[in-house]
Amino acid sequence: MWRWLGFTVIGVIMLCSLLPAQPVQAQYRICFAEVPDCITGRFAEYWQQNGGLPVFGFPISPALTQEVEGRARLVQLFERNRFELHPELARPYDVLLGRLGDDLLQRRGMPWQSEPKAPVTQQAGCRYFAETQHLVCDAFLHYWQAHGLEFDGRRGFSEAESLALFGLPLTEPRMETNASGDTVLTQWFERARFELHSQLGPDVVLLGLLGREAFAPPPALPAYWLDRLNAYRAFAGLAPVQEEAVLSDNCWQHARYVAENNHLTHDQNPALPYASPAGQICAQKGNVWIGWGFSWQPAAAIDSWMESVGHRLWMLYPTLQRTGFGFYSVADGGRSAAALDVLSSFDEGINYTGWPVYYPGVNQQGVPAAIYPITLHWRYFGSTPTVTATDLRVVGGTALPHTVSTDLPAGHKGIAIMPAQPLPASATIEVTVAGSYDGQPFSYTWQFQTGR
Repeated sequence: MWRWLGFTVIGVIMLCSLLPAQPVQAQYRICFAEVPDCITGRFAEYWQQNGGLPVFGFPISPALTQEVEGRARLVQLFERNRFELHPELARPYDVLLGRLGDDLLQRRGMPWQSEPKAPVTQQAGCRYFAETQHLVCDAFLHYWQAHGLEFDGRRGFSEAESLALFGLPLTEPRMETNASGDTVLTQWFERARFELHSQLGPDVVLLGLLGREAFAPPPALPAYWLDRLNAYRAFAGLAPVQEEAVLSDNCWQHARYVAENNHLTHDQNPALPYASPAGQICAQKGNVWIGWGFSWQPAAAIDSWMESVGHRLWMLYPTLQRTGFGFYSVADGGRSAAALDVLSSFDEGINYTGWPVYYPGVNQQGVPAAIYPITLHWRYFGSTPTVTATDLRVVGGTALPHTVSTDLPAGHKGIAIMPAQPLPASATIEVTVAGSYDGQPFSYTWQFQTGR
């Protein structure tokens, strides 16, 4: 066991045992005490030969197969980049790096093509890149020139090697707050983000954790039903709703009726046990859910409604302000039911200016890699939209087969796009919908990211 730059590396040849680290060989394995994933084979060789931890960071996934530009590739995710194996190419080009700087700028709605360009092309201590019309200066230029992929075995600066590692600059330097909360001078490149951390010393440049920002799972949704509902609304850009105790009591009474009688309904039978006028109010104004088994929790009902177009659109109605929720399990624990009031504060939203509502939301992360509906909707008593074209695809990859409908449950006015197969995991999905609403043409394009 030996240490590099303050982190512990456990080098293992062929088998993952605690043997001393050895020089690079055809097949070997690098493991770390700090993270569970190891690096093996060609990826391990490439990682060690081209900068290791400071340049790439720790692995944040095992090697896995992922679609890259329409083709299945062996990839591995690191804190600062993604390795892609291209065995059809000769070394050293058989391992390529993901263009995560470009990808993240695109996801954030800041395409580099629209970035302000350098005001001049000549400046002391700077290098001008005509391809993207940006300057790289001072500490950033020194760092760019001091690092690069090792192609020719010769020491010293090689512009081709620096370009291969970092790519071209995509922005001018500017102050930004990174994911760790540090406000630092920042410049984006095709495959990296340079950050000047002057609090650590003069001209200290660190690379941003682009891999973590691009591929780390999003924070878990809150478990409490109201927080979870409001988290979903936030994804769609909507204001939170408030709980009203009376409405929650109504819905608890209806959930009890549904669970005890095994009767999923919006209209209680007064002759059955636990029927009540209060429960009937929620029955007629709410989403209803039932589950069989012993492990159901309230969050499961919220998630299930979000997977169902008609129920989702009530929960994501922008003018919803007050709601109530009830959850009930029968005594033996084998059946549970839930109800959510979505109509007691219904306001059609004639004066709401944010129509249509998208879900999944713009740049939302962690969307289930499943056959998951994609919806847009307008006000309930408005017009039915007309759809002229749709496109669903992996960004940089293949189109995804899907169906489209404007005949939505419960009389909602909107569009539902249903993938014909599960959405691919860890992918950026782009949706385009064109048509007309109330006589006016529209075309909407946005992206979201699936989870693993």
